[in-house]
Amino acid sequence: MKKIVCLFAVMSMAMMPSFSVNAEGGGINANNFYLGGGLGFNSGATGFQIFGGYDFDFVINEDISTAVELGYMNSGDFDNNQDFKGVWVAAVESVPLTSKVDMLVRLGIDFGDDDGILFGAGLQYKFNTKAAFRVEHVVRDHIDSLQANVLFKF
Repeated sequence: MKKIVCLFAVMSMAMMPSFSVNAEGGGINANNFYLGGGLGFNSGATGFQIFGGYDFDFVINEDISTAVELGYMNSGDFDNNQDFKGVWVAAVESVPLTSKVDMLVRLGIDFGDDDGILFGAGLQYKFNTKAAFRVEHVVRDHIDSLQANVLFKF
């Protein structure tokens, strides 16, 4: 029950700005959905992650982007044959540094073998309006990983 309450709390905080969605969009915009995935390099193991997200449009500042992501992570097998896997949800803030490069910050919750809060920071390079490459350092309770992901917008 505690996990469900935490999940709703994070999702509620991340979704609050959706009430000020850009009036031109009139609500949910299918072009704001994206899918992604990539590799996670952990101490001694290589894993993977897949995720989907929704990027909100704001009236306040169109440059700053807030997204909500839901994903699955598998850390890969460590030397002691232990691996961590699970579902996570996170709010992701994106601030442009140039027309092609964004700074990313994420805060979320992991629901799996590595239960707890996750925090990350990194950079995103936009190839065009539909594809991007991300490099992030993500910290969980038991695993710190350097992640390299590709994402595609609809």
